[in-house]
Amino acid sequence: MKQSLFILLIIILASSCTNKDKYIVSGHIEGAEDKVLYLQRMDLNETVTLDSVKLKSGDFTFKQDRLTEPTFLLLKLSPNNYITLLADSTETIVVNAEANNLETSYQLRNSIGSVYIQMFNKRIRKLNKELNTLVAKYKSTSEKDVETRKKLEEEYTQKLEEHKAFVGEFIMENHMSFAGYYALFQNLDDNTAVMDVFNKKDQVYFSTLATSLNLYFPESERAGHLYNYVLSAKAQQQRQKFAAELIDSKASESGYVDIEAPNLEGDTIKLSSLEGKTIIVNFWASWDEKSIAANRHLKKMYSKYKNKGLAVYSVSLDKSKVLWENAIQKEGYEWVDVSDLKYTSSYPARLYNIRQVPANYIISPKGEIIGKDLFGNMLADKLNDIL
Repeated sequence: MKQSLFILLIIILASSCTNKDKYIVSGHIEGAEDKVLYLQRMDLNETVTLDSVKLKSGDFTFKQDRLTEPTFLLLKLSPNNYITLLADSTETIVVNAEANNLETSYQLRNSIGSVYIQMFNKRIRKLNKELNTLVAKYKSTSEKDVETRKKLEEEYTQKLEEHKAFVGEFIMENHMSFAGYYALFQNLDDNTAVMDVFNKKDQVYFSTLATSLNLYFPESERAGHLYNYVLSAKAQQQRQKFAAELIDSKASESGYVDIEAPNLEGDTIKLSSLEGKTIIVNFWASWDEKSIAANRHLKKMYSKYKNKGLAVYSVSLDKSKVLWENAIQKEGYEWVDVSDLKYTSSYPARLYNIRQVPANYIISPKGEIIGKDLFGNMLADKLNDIL
């Protein structure tokens, strides 16, 4: 009897020591009988399946080797039905959820990082719902009702800024948490990034978290990625500032600076692809009534001169792809129209030192800048002289 108890004690101690070198994800998925549940690790450039189990009663337990740094995991039933976790070290995470919608039904225990991820996902779902409602109201409001449209735009911006402020405050108070990294790279429903590394206010949060994570997790690939991402953005801003100053001071004697951005289909279009023609580089925004008015006149000019060598490279300073696309379709623009959807932080706009819209540059077939901010009759007279 004593020998049996001794052996049992050794087994228990060995098991205890083994568990200290493991992290555990366990719990229950209601309504998931006979379905396969996957545990996956989200690396920087790929998702790796670590384990899977066919659920019988809905209960599951995954055990994996101790984590050397906070790591993003997925509990997944299907490509569109999953839970995102942020596990650390040897945590024992308990998850209970309903199979029909894991993301909105799950409850957590024993993982503060995963709780933060759940919080940010709830907030982004709420934000998307509110913004989509505002966009729908905007689209259904008459163009003549300028005041209502303006209020809707202001409310849209306010809700976006409130979310950004929440993310920023979280990062400042939790600058060692990878949950902040997750929040920095969340997108809206139209795939627009919420936080913009080129935005002066947002960049403070990117920089703060990048510096902290790189200090505390110097071997982390994800921390290194964020750090280099911020450095690259700052270097790009310096190059843009130099180019903008060059254009602003020597526009009449220097050639244009090439720019590129995606169109509605996501294809990257370069300004230089129109070389050999007289090009109007047109900066506008769907939310700006003056831009829409200027574009209507430009549309007449384009129709008149497009067969005589006129091309338009239009850059939108929008932040919502839905509103940008709606304006293009409604107004019937047939020229090249691009946007990086970064609003006033638009890369092409900064490159050409655009301080307000509408704005434009005219580039000759030889690549020389021969006009700037010409509208109405002045633009018509200039194009008549050239073409």
